[in-house]
Amino acid sequence: MTTAISAILIFLLLITVHEFGHFIAAKAVGIRVLEFAIGMGPAIFKRKKGETLYSLRVLPVGGFCKMEGEDEESDDEAAFGNKSPWKRLIVLVAGAFMNIFTGFLIFVVIMSAISQTYVPVIEKVIEDYPAEAAGLMEGDRITKINGTRINIYQDLHFEMSRNAGSEIKIEFVRNGEKKSTILTPLKDENGEYKIGFYPSVAKHGFIGRLRNSFYYTLYTSKIIIVSLIDLLRGGYSVKEVSGPVGIVQHIGEAAKTSIWDLLNLTAFITINLGVFNLLPIPALDGGRILFVLVEAVRRKKIPAEKEGLVHFVGFALLILLMIFATTNDISRIFGG
Repeated sequence: MTTAISAILIFLLLITVHEFGHFIAAKAVGIRVLEFAIGMGPAIFKRKKGETLYSLRVLPVGGFCKMEGEDEESDDEAAFGNKSPWKRLIVLVAGAFMNIFTGFLIFVVIMSAISQTYVPVIEKVIEDYPAEAAGLMEGDRITKINGTRINIYQDLHFEMSRNAGSEIKIEFVRNGEKKSTILTPLKDENGEYKIGFYPSVAKHGFIGRLRNSFYYTLYTSKIIIVSLIDLLRGGYSVKEVSGPVGIVQHIGEAAKTSIWDLLNLTAFITINLGVFNLLPIPALDGGRILFVLVEAVRRKKIPAEKEGLVHFVGFALLILLMIFATTNDISRIFGG
């Protein structure tokens, strides 16, 4: 029961946040919003204010923001399709932005409850590990690994996992001076590759918490994008792709552990939703953004029926992907 309630509330919140982003952006640029709905299915509450119908619907599994001329031709000056490309871009990006911003706010809440965090600064070098041999010392702040910026300790941990067993270039700052060294991580008794040091712990004030929350948002976005690229390159098996059933299972596990685990997972899901929606895939906001950009370059509108056909095909493919991911989830659950 806890799992179901937690999953419904989280999905409803994140989809509502997404659609609210489209809503406020549409209002801001003068696009007529016909209806803003929370939930799907038959309406259990309706109220019209101005030109917009606000509704609460019976199925708590989504929501929508219906704009004039969004999917069809319209002579209305306030129609979505009759606005300039840059105004439509703002509206299309706003949904994903709100999801990512929500993730940032959740991290702010989490950081506010944490008095200190690990930072990518060496507290102590471990003997007989590559860090010692490479000359790294206490107080060194690691800033880059193989050219990738290290803002928080999780960045360092992620880059280490991606370069397991390979030679890496570490850039660091010592007493205000930039330095670099090259080393190869060593596998420990647990099978993990490490360079051999204990990280420092630091306390942060309000500004530090905001900064950390921003970097955690960047970090989460990065691992989503990198993981997707690795999947397309064959770095992961397609059997590892997870869908709604798997997400619900993780939500249930987090809900039973602690409110902080649940918040952390919610932040990951909402940032994932935002990033995924920006991908140039037909039927997603990113696919629509691509069409608007093409139109801006060509200075000529793409026929609505052709764009609609592309989005329909993309939607069908997404449904197939959802079915495949759900099948994976069920196989993992019942297959142990």
